Amino acid sequence: MTKVPCFGKLNLTLRLTGVLPSGYHELCSLFCKIGPIDTLTINTSLADNVRVIFNRAKSAPLGRNILFKAIEAARAERADVPFLDMTLEKNVPPGTGLGCGSGDAAALLSYLAAHDSAARVGADVPFLYSSSPLALAQGTGERITAVDGDLSALEALVVIPEWRCQTPEMYQKVDRFYGGVWPVSASDALAESAAVLKNLSAGVFCGLLPNDFTPVLLEEYPLYRELFSVFELEGAVAWGISGSGSAAFALRLRNASPFTPDLPWIEDVLNFSLER
Repeated sequence: MTKVPCFGKLNLTLRLTGVLPSGYHELCSLFCKIGPIDTLTINTSLADNVRVIFNRAKSAPLGRNILFKAIEAARAERADVPFLDMTLEKNVPPGTGLGCGSGDAAALLSYLAAHDSAARVGADVPFLYSSSPLALAQGTGERITAVDGDLSALEALVVIPEWRCQTPEMYQKVDRFYGGVWPVSASDALAESAAVLKNLSAGVFCGLLPNDFTPVLLEEYPLYRELFSVFELEGAVAWGISGSGSAAFALRLRNASPFTPDLPWIEDVLNFSLER
């Protein structure tokens, strides 16, 4: 039996800069690794099996677990991958924009030493498979470049609301919202990500971090504004929404007085230290 830690991510920036003929969106996003979040227990077996246990926030499995896709990709790379019996203890539910499903898959691929399979499983998986705490994602999310930054003076407070956001549906909403006219160009999005990382590394106040899904979510769930006001009053240097939602987060100095937002629609709150 082997226990493997699983990580997630925050999008410190997320800009959409175009749509390809395939229908996939081009993006520019600054990723920050958080965790461990989930725990994967692995045993060899006579058949592949995944049991999912939700320890904290309320949720239920959605569709076929990504771990099966990871196993299939690993077997395409290596013929000696055994059948596995797996128990996945989840602390963050699907539909929160924290990439925890991708982190679960990355943990399994790391256990199997299936180095070339990550990109075939999901766009967030290569970053979460890597040892880099920070990276820039470009293209459709498949181009991951590690970046230098030091966020070790900060900690992340992650808020899970009672609602969930499914990625395909959110992309449909964001297309309708912007009508194909995106707020910034690809070059401006790169410069913006570099500036955000520089300021956060220096502990400089940034306020609301750029994410093109945020205006869409604020229109649908104006309660986010109430949470952002709490973050600001409690001395956060930056805050925002991760991915296409639904989780919100605040970045605070490590020596700040601890607090837990007390709003009736919050389902769970988690705290993470950030690494250099």
